[in-house]
Amino acid sequence: MKIVFVVCIILLLLYWVQNLTSANWTWMGFIAPFFDWLLKTTNKIYSLSFNFFGAVFELKYFSALIILTIVAFSMNLLILLVNIVEGVYQSTHLICKKTEEAIMNRRFRDEIVKEERRINKYMISVHTALKPKFSHKELNIDINEQNKLMNKFIIEKLSVQPTVFEEGYLYKFSNFSDIDNVLDIFFKVLHSNAPLNYAICVQAGDDTEQLKKLISLKHFGKISMAADTSFRYKFNETHRYETSQIGVFQYGDKTIEVHEFKKLL
Repeated sequence: MKIVFVVCIILLLLYWVQNLTSANWTWMGFIAPFFDWLLKTTNKIYSLSFNFFGAVFELKYFSALIILTIVAFSMNLLILLVNIVEGVYQSTHLICKKTEEAIMNRRFRDEIVKEERRINKYMISVHTALKPKFSHKELNIDINEQNKLMNKFIIEKLSVQPTVFEEGYLYKFSNFSDIDNVLDIFFKVLHSNAPLNYAICVQAGDDTEQLKKLISLKHFGKISMAADTSFRYKFNETHRYETSQIGVFQYGDKTIEVHEFKKLL
């Protein structure tokens, strides 16, 4: 708009020259009606005219030029106001956007927490093997008898009956929020003085296929789990254990991210 008014000032000067010289520039016909209206208006404000070397100078042209100049410069104020409004709009928009994102993130987080805490069932599998120093035949250690002693201890402490699963034992539980108390017992098994090594796997929910993958990795001496179980554990209100990543392993054409439980230092 500022450029338009500056062009109008230049055209008005040419229109004035045209009238002073009594010329007829047809190319100015497109804007002549506007200038005639403007000059008619400014003539009511200031109609003085004088003769100079045979040419009649009408001060209404000066008035029109002053009006157009004022309007052109007033565009600076309009630009400033528009910039202020734009700045206020952008700041308000940014605040609203951040507020909306915060609300959405909080809602999304609450939904995740609610969804994860709905997962209460979980399974723990135990597979055993003789420790190398006890594997000599002359020691005559009965692994089946050791397994019975292990199961007897777990049954007494947790009141849960095992089932045979993948050549090991499977224990099912229904309160994931209480898993720390269960882990306490399985850590006692893991660090017992029995002549056995233990590969203990935890799986939240009922995904037995993923549990089979964990079992196949044979992480003896650890209580391992997949990433989804580690994620579920984070939503428990209390934690007596921490989780750390063991690694990412190839399983067929897929990978599985494995973590383990560790006692908090």
